[in-house]
Amino acid sequence: RIHPTQKPIYLYEWILDRFAKDGFKILDTHLGSGSSRIAAHNLGFDFVGFELDKEYFEAADKRFKEVTSQKRLF
Repeated sequence: RIHPTQKPIYLYEWILDRFAKDGFKILDTHLGSGSSRIAAHNLGFDFVGFELDKEYFEAADKRFKEVTSQKRLF
């Protein structure tokens, strides 16, 4: 866990799959652990995120790079 209120990536994927439309840009004003960013990337959405805490931002950015550098099998 990176953040005390970290949510699973699949939760954000579920939300985006049901409520976002193709071409939407996703905005997260409290990036935290970056789960929303990873989910948006996985589903092909443009994404903008903000995080005031430098340590959380750096940890979330590292997590994003690690997760997105791996190949998905499905």
